[in-house]
Amino acid sequence: MIPFVNRLAGLFRKRGSLNSSVVIIRPGLWLCIVSALVLGGCATATRLEPTVKGGRMELCIGDVIDTTTGDVITQDKLIEKISASSVVYVGETHTSVEDHKVQLAILKALQTKSPCVIMGMEMFPRSAQPILDRYMNGEIDEKKFLAETKWNDSWGFPYKLYRGLIDFAREKHIPVIGLNAPSDVVKEIARGGLASLSADHRAKVARDFHLDDPKNRARIMEDFEVHGKNNIKNFETFFAAQLAWEETMAETIVQHLKESDGKCKILVIVGKGHLTDGLGIPYLANMRVPHQYSTVAPMPINYPESTCDPEIAQYVLLTDKFDMTIMHPPRPRLGVKIQPSTSGNGVEVIEVTPESPAAKAGIRKSDIIAEVDDAPVTNVGEVLEAVANGGSNIKIMIERQKKKLKINVPVGTPSSTTSE
Repeated sequence: MIPFVNRLAGLFRKRGSLNSSVVIIRPGLWLCIVSALVLGGCATATRLEPTVKGGRMELCIGDVIDTTTGDVITQDKLIEKISASSVVYVGETHTSVEDHKVQLAILKALQTKSPCVIMGMEMFPRSAQPILDRYMNGEIDEKKFLAETKWNDSWGFPYKLYRGLIDFAREKHIPVIGLNAPSDVVKEIARGGLASLSADHRAKVARDFHLDDPKNRARIMEDFEVHGKNNIKNFETFFAAQLAWEETMAETIVQHLKESDGKCKILVIVGKGHLTDGLGIPYLANMRVPHQYSTVAPMPINYPESTCDPEIAQYVLLTDKFDMTIMHPPRPRLGVKIQPSTSGNGVEVIEVTPESPAAKAGIRKSDIIAEVDDAPVTNVGEVLEAVANGGSNIKIMIERQKKKLKINVPVGTPSSTTSE
């Protein structure tokens, strides 16, 4: 996926050639930008003037800025505006709980307004669709669903961040579609280009690649220069690989748009970096089939320099504060080393890290972990997956000297996630 490389840093960025120092600022938004830069939130009672033509008002958590005009609108007005679109993109910083709350709220609002809503998710490759369908239809449980989609390997961010979205979709019978290209195929493209793919692997990504599009070439060239070549042969293979994510997602969206004959609204859950600069997925989807779409980006109120940036999204919704330095918080860990038990039932604890959550909860060496959160475990991978996707308190069933004990292990605080 294309990293957004501080794309949220705000409107003041370099444009033109990569060595240019010219800053482009939309004149009509100048007053909004100046006001946003002194934003302190409602608690400070700082008064702002966010539009050229509007009156003075205060920006608060929950406010929505229409970045094309600089106007501040209500969330009800936002839903009214985006409901007119065939496709609605709601961006996210993957680790932001606030962003996922916004996505769920918009899904619920669209579901009440439209007789047909489809949710497309970057988090799943298109190849996972049969598994997604089985889970949404209640044919398999969550544990099997996560195992078969290889969630931890293919996406890696805690599933609990997305559980609310998917659970609501299941409850309301909203179809969920996997949008993305398989990561292993994209890695092949990065190494050898599109021409290196077998016919089978070539069919797993978009048919059409807009490799000659100057806007996307310039955008991805910036990422290439920032991140370095690493093991990539050259820019062309890097460009094709990065474009593979977005071309495949755009193609999938358009396919479903055609299949529903425009009668179903498609809500797209995707990283903010795929929406910025007016390019990315919306741009590529619209190149395939022109249609009306909207882009929404939740934005922490403590990053006001991005509040009015039209290149982030058409609508920016202000959320509670978020520490952007904590992009990849450590995953929960019990603090044990484990191996398959000799009996074949559960897994054996072979070491407990001192002062770890497991040690504090009373788990000991030689204990057999039989269940995690009431689900039986038979191998190390199942334990790791259950802990990663569980809540802040994990329920462990252990067997010790022919006795079964239930132990509650708190793993939700930063200090409890540092041990192996």
